Amino acid sequence: MSDTKRGPAALLLLARLDSRRLPGKGLMDLGGRTVLGRAIDRLRRCHHVSDMILATSDRALDDPLQAFAEEEGIGCFRGDAMDVAKRCTDACTKFGLDWFVRICGDSPFADPAVVDQVSERFLDSGADLATNVYPRSFPIGASAEAVSKDAMKRILAATPDLAYREHVTLYAYEHPSDFSIVSVAPDDLGYESLSIAVDTPQDLIRARRLIELLPNPTTATLSEILKLQPQLS
Repeated sequence: MSDTKRGPAALLLLARLDSRRLPGKGLMDLGGRTVLGRAIDRLRRCHHVSDMILATSDRALDDPLQAFAEEEGIGCFRGDAMDVAKRCTDACTKFGLDWFVRICGDSPFADPAVVDQVSERFLDSGADLATNVYPRSFPIGASAEAVSKDAMKRILAATPDLAYREHVTLYAYEHPSDFSIVSVAPDDLGYESLSIAVDTPQDLIRARRLIELLPNPTTATLSEILKLQPQLS
């Protein structure tokens, strides 16, 4: 679903299988679903943007991610492994998107309500970028950025430096006078240092324990998830 005020949009789930700290993490088991599958289950409940595209690399080692996307019935885009800004922009071109919401594929507890907040702020403001990571105020693993395709084109034109382009929006954050950026903050502060992402073997252990503790991992609110963090030590 997309909003007519800004044109077609989708959630771009960024993933590849050669993570340094936890290779293959996106397709690892997390309570009977893969890490990516958990994210997809939760994100299907988004209201402003519900279409999903798995944006991965064009290397053979990421072929299983394309197969997974096809099994899940979501889109898939194959592009540059390291130039993630270009990958996102090219995905917009291929799928005819005016804007997208960036979600990291190692976020099995991505919160649809947070994504809706960021999307709504983007739509209402007319900004280039709406974000909850500038400054960071939500835990790692609950990050969301809504970005216009035009802003991405300007980032690509501004710098060829992969130090920026690997991190998609970093150039905009370091050159805020060149972009219109609006921020979304949580009602409850103090969680920005927490992580509910799956980036290391220890993260995966904690995430599996969290899945066991949650009555319904798909519909659990971010508040309910964060309240369980002390039990995961």
